[in-house]
Amino acid sequence: MYDDRPPPRRVTYEKGIRIGGPGWFGRLLTVALSAILFVVAAMLSIVLFAVLFAVGLVVVGYLWWKMRALRRQTVAFGDDGRTVDMEVVQKDPLDDDPAKR
Repeated sequence: MYDDRPPPRRVTYEKGIRIGGPGWFGRLLTVALSAILFVVAAMLSIVLFAVLFAVGLVVVGYLWWKMRALRRQTVAFGDDGRTVDMEVVQKDPLDDDPAKR
């Protein structure tokens, strides 16, 4: 069922170019593909960072706009003339003794 032969380490195509394995072409191909993969990963991370930054700006802008509207609403509520400023003064001041409270 098992052969004593080791599995082939290189694949040879019609023109005799070997892919994979310890040959110079395999090493060159590995370096080229690794460099391409690294560049693609770096570009993807830059694009992803830019998209997340833009989404964050939109969310912060939306929250700022809503808070601005709420601040204007509270200022308008205080200026309608119905607010009475007053101070409460007790005739007999309480002692500062906490046991009597």
